Amino acid sequence: MTTSPSSSSSPSGRLLATPAARLMQLALLTLLLLVPLALIADVVHERSQRRQQAADDVAASWGGAQTIAGPLLRLRCVASAQTRDERGWEQEKRVESFIHVLPERLRLSAELRTENRNRGLFEIPVYTARLRFDGAFAPPDNAVCPEPSSQIDWPATELVLSIREPRGLNAEARVSWNGQALDLGPASGNRTPALGSGIQAALGKAVPLPTEPATFAATLAINGTEGFMVVPTAKETSVQAAGDWPHVSHQGAWLPSERSVGGNGFRSTWSVSFLGRGFPQHWDAATDLTEALDKAAFGLRLMQPVSPYVMAERVSKYAVLTVIFTFLTVWLTEVLSGRRVHPVQYAFVGAALCLFGLLQLSIAEHLGFTAAFVAAAVAVTGLVTLYCRSVLQSLPRALMVGGLLSLLYGYLYSILRAEDYALLGGTLALFALLALAMYLTRRIDWQRSNAA
Repeated sequence: MTTSPSSSSSPSGRLLATPAARLMQLALLTLLLLVPLALIADVVHERSQRRQQAADDVAASWGGAQTIAGPLLRLRCVASAQTRDERGWEQEKRVESFIHVLPERLRLSAELRTENRNRGLFEIPVYTARLRFDGAFAPPDNAVCPEPSSQIDWPATELVLSIREPRGLNAEARVSWNGQALDLGPASGNRTPALGSGIQAALGKAVPLPTEPATFAATLAINGTEGFMVVPTAKETSVQAAGDWPHVSHQGAWLPSERSVGGNGFRSTWSVSFLGRGFPQHWDAATDLTEALDKAAFGLRLMQPVSPYVMAERVSKYAVLTVIFTFLTVWLTEVLSGRRVHPVQYAFVGAALCLFGLLQLSIAEHLGFTAAFVAAAVAVTGLVTLYCRSVLQSLPRALMVGGLLSLLYGYLYSILRAEDYALLGGTLALFALLALAMYLTRRIDWQRSNAA
């Protein structure tokens, strides 16, 4: 660990032995350690991708993130037009168009029951949502049709409910119109391009007369994965969602007017007016309003509070800082005590610090983030402390290095868990450690050789 007399007595040897030169060597070594840190970050990304693939596999068989739109009326408008054939004879041509009409009032109640589905090492949160709809339509009239001479073909009217992932629909769906049960069938996305697939019911004789409002009700259960969203398709849309998952993120165009989230689950309430949603109360069914409907959707997402892959990604971002401050501590011990530490020995310490992120992630996939972080921190801190005991030939100095590393990992854990204050906490830590390094090195002669 000490240099030979011949090398230390030469001018080049004395120059390389100055504190400034030693610091530059450590900076170069730190840059070299960015290569294994980048490889470990790639492993974290690859495991995160595998987790997403597992989530996609579960969604393919169970049902993905759900978006509900409707119910709405699909009206057929029929008009007659006079045309001439090849011989100039006048003939009457039947022209059809389809119109979507939205309800005046919609109230939706959703109760979500959640569970975890496993794909290998990965847990994916899924839910079954039991939905109850009720609302009312104003009496539509011929004015909604595009042609002044058009008439609504009332027996051909359909009630349509859009479901983003219809394969997640359970068998117990029920729909009634003015208290009369209706027969249900699949809704083709080709006929309702703005809504996609779902279910529909032909009203037939149950259709309202143009002068009479009508009420509807529906109950159904759908399976979904992670997300649940609703499109406000009425002049007044009220949604109440409740479930047993304790960690939800409210998303979309509107936040809930009332919400409560706790250990026993969540309960959220929305009340949305049609004035700000970005699409009208009726439109031609051939018009694709997919983008407007998607922008108006609101709802929630089931979150995993401590995702091991998100945490591992954050750990990898702080890894280089852990290496820098550990190197600085060993370097300060070297400068203040006069005992040289070889760059290879620094490299071994850096390799142990780089392995922390990989060790933490591999354990977290089995035991969770907290247990994995503690186990990895204890293992790496113990290894570095024991190694520094041999390198520095001093137990107190080795304990000082191990103590600082323990403080670094403890502080890192606290700022990782406090997402909203992570940037503030990390910046304050950097400032404090920089101030400490400046204070301890304020009397160092940077041109003095500390070679033996």
